[in-house]
Amino acid sequence: MALWKNQMPRGKRANAGRSRKKKEVESSNIWPEDFRCAVVISFDHDAESDQMRTAPEKIVPISKARYGSTVGLERIYRVLEDYSLPATFFVPGWVAENYEEDLKEIEGRGFEIAGHGYLHEKVSELRMEEERHVLEHCMQALRQRTKQKEIGYRAPWFDLSTRSLDILSELGYSYDSSLMQQDLPYFLTEPDNDASSKRKTMVELPVDWSLDDFPAFEVQRKSPREVREIWQAQFDALYAEGSFYNLCMHPDCIGRPARIEMFREFVKYVKSKPRVWFATAFEVAKWWRESHA
Repeated sequence: MALWKNQMPRGKRANAGRSRKKKEVESSNIWPEDFRCAVVISFDHDAESDQMRTAPEKIVPISKARYGSTVGLERIYRVLEDYSLPATFFVPGWVAENYEEDLKEIEGRGFEIAGHGYLHEKVSELRMEEERHVLEHCMQALRQRTKQKEIGYRAPWFDLSTRSLDILSELGYSYDSSLMQQDLPYFLTEPDNDASSKRKTMVELPVDWSLDDFPAFEVQRKSPREVREIWQAQFDALYAEGSFYNLCMHPDCIGRPARIEMFREFVKYVKSKPRVWFATAFEVAKWWRESHA
C-alpha cells in the first residue's frame, strides 16, 4: 500500500528545521494572533492497558501503571489549573471503558480527550483487519463515553503501519500525532491513485522521543534535572524558530513527586516567554487546516 505523502504549505519550509542566526523568525503568518510559538501539553493516559494485553498475571507492573489514575492525575490537574493551561489526554479504548470516572473528570475540567489504540497495541505488528478493529473499538469507546465532537489520535509507541492513515481517515479521526518528519505541523495527503477523485488529507502534529517522559525516566533513568535540561533546550530552540513544541507525558510517570515539581518549574519557565500559544492538539490541528491548507 502506498504511503501518504508529506505536504508542507508553501513558504513554511524555511521554518522547518533551519537555524536563524541573529535574526528573529517572523512567525505571525504561522500562528494565530501574532503568537511566536505553539505549545501542546499532552498526556498518554495508558493505565494498565498494555500490561493487560501482554502480561496480565504480573501484578507489580500493573500496580505501577495504576499510579497515574490513583495519584498522578490529581497532581497534573493542580499544575494545569494553577497556570490555566489547556491539555490533551490520549486515552486507549480499554482505559475509557474501565476508568470512566477519569474520563468524566478530564472532560469536566475542560481538557481534550483523544484516541490512543485499544490495549496500547503496536499496530504495525497486526493484520489489517485486526488494526481496523483496534481503531474502530477505540473510536467507539470514546464516542460512547465523552462529548468530544472530533477525536484525534496518537499511536501507542508512536507506532503506525502503512495502513494506519487510511483507516484513521476512513473512521473520521480528525488529526494524528505520531510521526516525526517535521518540526511544524504538516499535511499528510492520500496517494494519488485515482486522478478523478479528491485526495484526503490529515493534519499531522509531529512528535519527538526527546519530548516524551517515559523513555527518559523509565528507560534511561534520567533525573528530573536532566530531563528538564533537555526539555528546556528543545523549547528554547523551537521558540527561536517560531515553531511547534509537542510535549508528551504519562500520568504514572510524570506524576511522581519530584517529577511533577520539575514539570511545574518547566511550565513556569515557558509561561515567562512572550507570545507562546498554549493550545490543545485539536486546536492546533484545526488552526493548521483552516489557515494553511
